[in-house]
Amino acid sequence: MKRHRPSSSSDSSDNESPSTSFSSSYKYGGKVGTPVSQPKKPAEVFRKDLISAMKLPDSHHINPEEYYLLADTWKQEWEKGVQVPASPDSLLQPSLRVIAEKPKESLFVRQRKYIQCSSQEPVEAGYVNIVELAESMCRYDLDDMDLFWLQELNAELDELGDGCSLLDEFTMEKAMEALEKQCHESMNHAIETEEGLGIEYDEDVICDVCRSPDSEEGNDMVFCDQCNICVHQACYGILKVPHGSWLCRTCVLAIHPQCVLCPQRGGAMKATRAGTKWAHVSCALWIPEVSIACPERMEPITKVSHIPPSRWALVCSLCKLKTGACIQCSVKSCITAFHVTCAFQHSLEMKTILDEGDEVKFKSYCLKHSKPTAGEPRPKPATETEKTSLRAQKLLALEEQFYTLVRSEDLACQLGLPEHVLDFVYQYWKLKRKSNFNKALLPPKEGEENVLLQPREDSIHTRMRMFMHLRQDLERVPSTVSGLLTNYTDTFSIGLQSLPCRKYVQ
Repeated sequence: MKRHRPSSSSDSSDNESPSTSFSSSYKYGGKVGTPVSQPKKPAEVFRKDLISAMKLPDSHHINPEEYYLLADTWKQEWEKGVQVPASPDSLLQPSLRVIAEKPKESLFVRQRKYIQCSSQEPVEAGYVNIVELAESMCRYDLDDMDLFWLQELNAELDELGDGCSLLDEFTMEKAMEALEKQCHESMNHAIETEEGLGIEYDEDVICDVCRSPDSEEGNDMVFCDQCNICVHQACYGILKVPHGSWLCRTCVLAIHPQCVLCPQRGGAMKATRAGTKWAHVSCALWIPEVSIACPERMEPITKVSHIPPSRWALVCSLCKLKTGACIQCSVKSCITAFHVTCAFQHSLEMKTILDEGDEVKFKSYCLKHSKPTAGEPRPKPATETEKTSLRAQKLLALEEQFYTLVRSEDLACQLGLPEHVLDFVYQYWKLKRKSNFNKALLPPKEGEENVLLQPREDSIHTRMRMFMHLRQDLERVPSTVSGLLTNYTDTFSIGLQSLPCRKYVQ
């Protein structure tokens, strides 16, 4: 829609534009176009001639510089006019001046000595790397005994005519720190590599469910980080191996239940449908009446009630106990009974056969019908107490021979000291550490693991048990609070009933 561009002359007045109206004329009691005896200067002016100039047909020929192209539709309130300043001459004229662009000045200069940069930055004046400064500081401080021994050493070297090899305090501190550091690193390496000190796994370990030592891709063998049982993923229903630590079902709940199908505790166990009883997965697989609801997750164990009383009445020929449910020898003429876990402990012949219909059949044989090598009980693994005691003995022997873990020749080249001078320091360090009961002369750094104590897994297990106890306590809180509230309400009601009743007469 084309609209005519009005003239921008500022000398137009009401007399020149008869269609111009004052919006303030009604305010002073006058009529439109009627002069007033003492007219006051209006606050605003609406010019209608501009509106009339805008009402031109689109077919009217106007030069492009004489009109505006409006995109909005026409509005009815525009009919009263266009608001223009009443006194254009009294408007303030803007004053401008061009300011030359000044170079940017740094208003804040960071103190580089307080900033730790992860990337390599050029060294500037006044820049101090806190990490490098901390690493360059010596952690060993000489005590009075060290100062006295250093004074005696320098006196002896001076008597021998070796005045150039005199040792200052800072050099001796660096030498003592280097000896401690190399001893600590060598001891950590020995602990990690020597059998019985680190965390090793038996190469002949077998799955606790299927008793097979082999594993394949997608069916790895997983160890519980607390009870150290080993199971296949498929045997225990582990859909995905976790990246961190993994705990079996009983260790997650921090319980040590007894199997409902055998007298043994511990091992790869799963709960029944009710969740109150537990059973070994191997017992559930080998006892024909028992089944597992979800084969993928291998839980829960069901149909325990389907076991006939005759099976509950069998007595195990190996442990001589009438506890749980026993299985019998697969030879038809043999009725020897035994528990599944007892058969595994005595290395009886236990077979799983896959028939033509992809159905798994379990075959078990007694001592008489097993292989000739069977029948010998499997040696019991060492208990945690025995392992801890053996580890402590090995660590004690390693600590007593701490000086064999240091090579003074390499340290002499590293520190730039003569070998005979460093040998003096080495002998003094050895005597001082022995007087300290073979303990380190430097405290461990922050975040540095103390490998001479129990392995790190023990602390993780302790925290896990603590969290499980805390969770159980939190689960008991609602019932405890509700019981307290009930007792308080009952006591309050009894107290109200025992109050004497009085009648007030107005």
